[in-house]
Amino acid sequence: MNDLVSDMLLRVNNGLSRKKENVDLVYSKLVTEIARILVEEGFILYQQILTRGKKKILRVGLKYVLDKFGKPQRGVISGLKVASRPGRRMYVSFRKIPKVRCGLGSVVLTTPKGVMADNKARKEKVGGEVLCFVW
Repeated sequence: MNDLVSDMLLRVNNGLSRKKENVDLVYSKLVTEIARILVEEGFILYQQILTRGKKKILRVGLKYVLDKFGKPQRGVISGLKVASRPGRRMYVSFRKIPKVRCGLGSVVLTTPKGVMADNKARKEKVGGEVLCFVW
């Protein structure tokens, strides 16, 4: 598998559309860091590393907006978009970090200081590669 980020976002999006409680993802350090950012930003509930034999998987708990009867109505994440792909990388300085939905969404970046959300990258004045947009 070449692009673990797009695979992660696709699996999360499919899980939300099927109203699953959690989704199992391919484990990698980058995917784990993106999931950590999504937990910090409030888009998903939890992340958990599980082992199946010698393989590691990352289980992510999906978060929903509930209706008045307590059933999941729609996902907290209404959209996901991959920015950088293996064939086309997208790099920005901290001054040119894009805003998603007028600041309601979040941009996940990989920087020299690690993987971080857009507001933290602006605060620390560090740019990097834009991985994905979440709203």
